[in-house]
Amino acid sequence: MIGTGRTARRDRSLQVKPLGEGRFAFSARLTDRSDGGDHEPPTPSAVIHDFTASGEVEGPHLLLTRLTVEAVTHPYPQCPFILGVCDELVGSSLRSGWRRAVLDRLRGPAGCTHVVSLLLSLTELTTLTFFLQINQSMAYGERQRSDGSWTAASLDAVPSLPGACHVLSPDGLLAGVARRPADDKAPPR
Repeated sequence: MIGTGRTARRDRSLQVKPLGEGRFAFSARLTDRSDGGDHEPPTPSAVIHDFTASGEVEGPHLLLTRLTVEAVTHPYPQCPFILGVCDELVGSSLRSGWRRAVLDRLRGPAGCTHVVSLLLSLTELTTLTFFLQINQSMAYGERQRSDGSWTAASLDAVPSLPGACHVLSPDGLLAGVARRPADDKAPPR
């Protein structure tokens, strides 16, 4: 931890809920706060920015079907003026071209750096929706991870996972354990 005194902090959160039939609802938040600073009126902390995004995505490409962006707390009255542009993102895929779609509409003076940061972070829905899809058919626990059954279920549910990271390398140890017959699986070492 940094310690006491004046600090500024950014917190992000993202929650995803399955709705069935490949649809997911989400809510995201970006909050900047100042602690121990000189605030008017005098307070121990102050919220500088607080923006939220909520909506729904569907299908394997996580197509955005609904999006609401709100400026809950902001330093200037003009900050929310750009929020209507966010409606143009409905129909975009979070898995392909999302960064370009956001920056094409909200880069520089056409947007807000805080809204852009929040919207770009929505690509993290991918990991959470994958987990929810896999967890629908397989318990998540130490045994399932060590015997390869979690990885096997992951590869069945999300065929694009091989190569997503060093652990999921197509030639890696976990992929090999996941491909072995169930009675021959041993924990990876």
